[in-house]
Amino acid sequence: MCENGGFMRTRVHSEPQEISMGDKKLASLAAPAAGCFRPEPVIKQRLSNGLKILLKEDHSRPIVTAMIWYRVGSRNERPGLTGVSHFLEHMMFKGTERYGKGAIDYLTMVNGGANNAFTSSDYTAYYFSFASDRWEEALSIEANRMRHSIFAPEEFHLEKQVVIEELKMDLDTPWGALRKAVDSRAFRRHPYRFPVIGRLKDLRRLSLAQMRRYYQTYYSPNNATLVVVGDIHPADSLAKIRRLFGPIRAGMIPPERVPAEPQQRRQRRVMLRIRSNVVRMLVAFRCPPVSSPDIYVIPLIDKILTEGKLSRLFQRLVEKQQLVSFVTTEFSESIDPHLFYVRAELNPGVEPERVEAALFEELEKLQRRPVRDHELRRARNQLSAQYLSGFETTIDQAIQYGMFETISSHQILEQYMERVQQVTAGDIGRVARTYLQKSRSTAGFVIP
Repeated sequence: MCENGGFMRTRVHSEPQEISMGDKKLASLAAPAAGCFRPEPVIKQRLSNGLKILLKEDHSRPIVTAMIWYRVGSRNERPGLTGVSHFLEHMMFKGTERYGKGAIDYLTMVNGGANNAFTSSDYTAYYFSFASDRWEEALSIEANRMRHSIFAPEEFHLEKQVVIEELKMDLDTPWGALRKAVDSRAFRRHPYRFPVIGRLKDLRRLSLAQMRRYYQTYYSPNNATLVVVGDIHPADSLAKIRRLFGPIRAGMIPPERVPAEPQQRRQRRVMLRIRSNVVRMLVAFRCPPVSSPDIYVIPLIDKILTEGKLSRLFQRLVEKQQLVSFVTTEFSESIDPHLFYVRAELNPGVEPERVEAALFEELEKLQRRPVRDHELRRARNQLSAQYLSGFETTIDQAIQYGMFETISSHQILEQYMERVQQVTAGDIGRVARTYLQKSRSTAGFVIP
């Protein structure tokens, strides 16, 4: 599975979209108090070989999720080698010296568990969820395949065709094709311009030797974070982790040489003429990295613009002027400045220029006029409900803690809602003026 993940939002490579983590039944009751909510403390350890460990007790269910995060994704790729991170994720299920072909999935099934993996621009993550009386199998598997995966030539060539077909299917969808075109146009130098799934010509040329070198370079304990959440006893769990992962040698991780993206001074545009029943619009803005304090402001802007029927863009574009059938925004935290997206499907007969003009009029209002108190309060409550839903299950928690620890620090979660409550109407206007300018946008359209 290929993703671009973030705080309670995940953008799958084929189409930007919001996913739900949990059923959110608690949202209406818990949201007003969420400003006071802090996650329970996480135990953090580091082995001598560099492996970071996060342990979180949660005895509400007899379930444990073990999840390992490698700080490698399409951000680490280069022209000619795009898609290798995601392809490698597929190959990690094809067997090791200890676990033969199919054994990982078989052991997961017979023990009543679940497993999966995903790749993004900044990381690759693998998880197992088991009942708490048998979850240690996940540790054995991850420790073994960290350095002992077998890349059989026949499996490599078969799986390459699977990944290529996945890419072709994505390119056959209007949103998938448009997303790739906009990302490629929005970035000139930074590897965020590469699709996580890769480029077709690069995947076709990728060799088994290149994949092995990539695996040996980045899959080591000092480039990984192991997160264990659930019905555990931390001291016992840590002892098992030390026994299995401690003997693995640290690797030589190459220094990051990610080219800086030059400042954008003029709007960039993309027009795709492909088979489609409707006109689609995707406008992207360069947004701040996770290290910026503005990451606590951007999610509130996201809510103000498109969360619910009272949101600004829904009211303007859907309800009043009936220009589009739907409109939404997406944003995910990232190591380097990534993109804030606005996307919409136009109603029949509506000119794209008219929708684009209305969008930028609303963004200019957000920049120039202070947000009203009740509007900011509603956005905070919506974000609070979303935040709380990210702690409902063991896998929800493992994703939140692991993702933030990989791109920055899990401690962001501990202060998240407190920082959100401190955001003012002035902050909203300042951040909108900084990032949501037309001259700094990339506008893409699918024209039937």
